[in-house]
Amino acid sequence: MDIGAIVLHKLLQEKSLEAWSKLKLVFLDPSYSSLYTAINKYYNKYNCIPSFEDLELSTRDTPLNRAISSLRDLEVPDVDIDLAIDALIDSYTQNETLKLVDKFIDTITLCSTQEIKDNLANIVMKLDEKTHTSETVIPMNAISIFKTNDSEHEMKFPLGLNNTFDSALGGAYKQELILVGGKRGAGKSLVCANLCANQLDVGNSAVYFTIEMTGSEIFERCMAIMGDVAHSKIRQNTLDFTDKIKLAKARASMFEQAEPAIEEFLQHQDSIKFENDLIRNYKLKDNQLVIIDDRELSITAVDLHLQKLKAQFGDTLKLAVIDYLNQITVPGQENGMYDWTTQIYISKKLKEFARKYDICILSPYQIDEAGGTRFAKGILDAADIALLLDAHTREDNAITFETTKIRGGSPLKFSSSMDWDTLRIDPVDIPTPTKKLESTKKEKTAPTKQEPTKDSEDLPW
Repeated sequence: MDIGAIVLHKLLQEKSLEAWSKLKLVFLDPSYSSLYTAINKYYNKYNCIPSFEDLELSTRDTPLNRAISSLRDLEVPDVDIDLAIDALIDSYTQNETLKLVDKFIDTITLCSTQEIKDNLANIVMKLDEKTHTSETVIPMNAISIFKTNDSEHEMKFPLGLNNTFDSALGGAYKQELILVGGKRGAGKSLVCANLCANQLDVGNSAVYFTIEMTGSEIFERCMAIMGDVAHSKIRQNTLDFTDKIKLAKARASMFEQAEPAIEEFLQHQDSIKFENDLIRNYKLKDNQLVIIDDRELSITAVDLHLQKLKAQFGDTLKLAVIDYLNQITVPGQENGMYDWTTQIYISKKLKEFARKYDICILSPYQIDEAGGTRFAKGILDAADIALLLDAHTREDNAITFETTKIRGGSPLKFSSSMDWDTLRIDPVDIPTPTKKLESTKKEKTAPTKQEPTKDSEDLPW
């Protein structure tokens, strides 16, 4: 049975615009390419699907007219056109899967375990791209302009980065892509850690994809933020008992009904015993912080992990941070991760994943000395919100954000206080420091007197 012929026959018979929106040339046998092209040409000219007669009158190509005539005389089963198109797409998907799998099998003996997983995930992503047809058609009676507080709460959530930001926008929307630009050492990863800690604190789940830093480093930062303990003490293992109590309470908050573990810890004061007891005898809460530590993180791995995590946590998974965009790889991409076309592709895929999994995705990206995007300005095209980050100096104890792009809102600039010991960003709005601007001006007017300074990436924060 020629499914392609059945679909084309019913398309011209019913003149279904909805069916046409789902149909792609690649789904059809190459012998139907001229017929598909003729239908597409007619549609572009008259904004409607032609009938058999319309198509015959619009072309003088004799072989094409014979093909149209043969198609009209074809005896087709009495099936719904949507069912026929689904069968056509299924057939195409099966053939494409076999091609991709055959190609993969030829090289599987040369692949590591991680490469096998990435290649399999890449096959799924390619199939999604090839078989994607159109967005859902939403009639006007399916959309409400007036929303209840509950429905609005389901759509967005506070980031906890700054009260002015959350108040002005009502929080971040699910399905949004937020990009945060900053120079090396400016605090991009600290912003990511704070955002994840904030989500855990309000009962949501979050995932942190780390590429350059280890998973344990990220967890230590999050614990410093949540426990209000100096990060350096955790790193250097110089915690006093008061610090240990704070961390123990923050750690226990991740487990269900873990208060007895705290009481026992206060008695025996053995932090190692406390954490072992917590892990072995208590169950993690439904809302969790998941850290994905992958130094070769690929866009397909992001897709695969988000699919699993969304299935596990459902609507409690509100935020995914990927630290950072410029380091994500694309399997099979010859130009490399720093090519501008690759960067734009990654940005678009992150936006696609945000919509696909109904979560907010935030990713930092590098900027140059002038504040512009490195590698590709086009990465901001897919973003709903783009922020520039300025951490000022350690003495300022402040971090400033300024929007360079914002959909559905006015430009914003806001500053939050920054505790460089605990790494905690306080969401209360503060005046933007001016000390850095004066210092910069002084350096420009008297360059010969400038003292040597460390590069930004060498700064302790």
